[in-house]
Amino acid sequence: PPPRPPQLRAPWRPEVGSPSSAARRLRQGHMGIACCSESGGPVRPVEEIKVSPVLIACPTLEGLAKPLREAVGDKSGSVVSWESFKSGDPNPRFSFRKVLGKKVVFLLDTVAQNRMFEQLSLVQVLQGFPVPDESDAGTKWKTYARSGRYAWGRVAHLTVVIPWYRPCQMERVSRWDLADDGSWTNAEASGGYLDVPSAQTFARLLSTPPLPPPGAGPSSVADGRSVDWRPPMELFFVELHEEEPVQAAVRGTACQVRAERFVPYFLGRFKAEAAYPGAESMYVLFPDHGAFDRYGAAVFEQLGLPKDHVLWIKKSRVGGDVKQVQKLFFDTGKGEGDPGEKTSFVASDHVLVIDDFTNSGSTLFGAVALVRSLAANGGGDLPVSIFVSHLVAAYDKQVVDKLVEKLRGCGPKCKFYTTNSVPLTTDLLLEEPQVEVLSIVDFLAARVC
Repeated sequence: PPPRPPQLRAPWRPEVGSPSSAARRLRQGHMGIACCSESGGPVRPVEEIKVSPVLIACPTLEGLAKPLREAVGDKSGSVVSWESFKSGDPNPRFSFRKVLGKKVVFLLDTVAQNRMFEQLSLVQVLQGFPVPDESDAGTKWKTYARSGRYAWGRVAHLTVVIPWYRPCQMERVSRWDLADDGSWTNAEASGGYLDVPSAQTFARLLSTPPLPPPGAGPSSVADGRSVDWRPPMELFFVELHEEEPVQAAVRGTACQVRAERFVPYFLGRFKAEAAYPGAESMYVLFPDHGAFDRYGAAVFEQLGLPKDHVLWIKKSRVGGDVKQVQKLFFDTGKGEGDPGEKTSFVASDHVLVIDDFTNSGSTLFGAVALVRSLAANGGGDLPVSIFVSHLVAAYDKQVVDKLVEKLRGCGPKCKFYTTNSVPLTTDLLLEEPQVEVLSIVDFLAARVC
């Protein structure tokens, strides 16, 4: 007869492993895994598993996952089969032996809305899953839960990597009202409608505690830990638009949030280029003061520029309308309300425009036009570079094509840099001579693997 299943405490609450203790175990280079009964006796030994990250990716991010696997030495092969029912509903399967007791890195795609549910489901199940006893095959796996004839498995550590966080712009709640013409405005203080802050709600969904063991509870555990233990989990964001609201959204859970900025990494590469003009001729421009607040310190640290070489444009937004003041400002040490103004450029100057993402490029190319209007002879020969961490471009090829037209219209001395965090758009630019698409593989390999 099978071992008597353990009685779980009610209400069931997971015992979550601390990231620090898990990290110590991972640094040892291996982790012994054994199937143990609750009484302590071995049920089925499992080979000692060397700790190397197992990389899982949404199918839409396989182009990014393949070189990342090579970079981190993951040779686990296919782990998830992204199957569907005839209806089109998701029916994924995963190789539990390949993830059991392993450090798992999951590349999650927030662009592919039709893949969202199956990705969320996989995040849940990796943190705890039943392995039915072979004896239940005769019942078509229908009795293992209520009889307790199953082992309980889980990964050792789970990192969910989100190269681009699609709902990032909806990080706060504004009050809205309908104007007489039917348009929305958030300028009315007493507005009766509120935003749904989906940047926060989706982060909360990702960090939701995993499923408890089903039915009577397992007859054994697959890693020598208590049944209640749950693996440490972290959400890793690349260049998150607003970090604090997302971090606050997971408060009260055991999930950790890591928000790593790509801009400092890019600045180091940009400075190393042979064409870098040096601090005396280099200027960095942000399309609004918010971007200056996020990245200004990194610019000063990485490039060593003086204060009057780090500029921003004043911008206001009412509803969907954005207005830019056609002037360039810099910090004088007196605060945002009393800045200095940059009024001219010389031919030897080089301007780098930086932002975290763009939908259409209008703000960025508006900045290029403003800079060149302040240069001698119309500024057509003034070198200008643009960098955005994420090329959103409304997830639309036509928008990407229009962005390329704007870039070409700026002449050959205007170059556009971005990353491959949104392959749907950046794959369209790989052959464009004025565009350089930077891979985030090395950036991720050094930080999450």
